[in-house]
Amino acid sequence: MGHKWDEWRDYVTLQERMNRLFEDTAQRHDHLNDEREAELERADWTPATDVYETAAEFIIAIDLPGIERGALEVSVDENRLTVRGERTPEENGTRRGGGGKGRPFGRFLSRFGPLPPTVDQNNIEADYKDGVLRLRLPKRTEQKAGRVKIAVS
Repeated sequence: MGHKWDEWRDYVTLQERMNRLFEDTAQRHDHLNDEREAELERADWTPATDVYETAAEFIIAIDLPGIERGALEVSVDENRLTVRGERTPEENGTRRGGGGKGRPFGRFLSRFGPLPPTVDQNNIEADYKDGVLRLRLPKRTEQKAGRVKIAVS
C-alpha cells in the first residue's frame, strides 16, 4: 500500500509544479502587458494623427509642431510601430489666455499595430518637416500569379 501512496504523492508534487509553471508564465505575460499599459498611462498627451492608404504604401501623418527632431524616437517592435518623444514648455512662466487650453507639453506616445502583413517593415521611412512627422510604410511587392509552363521529363 505504501507504494501507491508514494506514486500519488509524486503525481501531486508534479501537478503542483506544473500549476506553478503556468502561473509564473501567466504572471510574466501580465507583467509585460502592465508595463505597456503603464507606458501609455505615463504619456502626457497624444498627438493628432491621420492614416492614409495608397496602392503602394500606408502613410501616417502626425502633428508635432514645436518639437525638436532629436526629441523624436520611431521604432518597430513585435509588429508594432511606436512614436514617442517630448515637448518642453517654451517659457518657465504661467500660460496666459485660451481658457487654460493650449499646446500640450510633456511626454507623448503613439502606437500603431499590429501592422498589416503586407507592410515591408525593413523599408519604413520617416520625414519630419513643418511640424509634421510623415511615416511611409511601403507595401511588399508581390509577384503576380501568371501562367508558368513546367517541362515534363
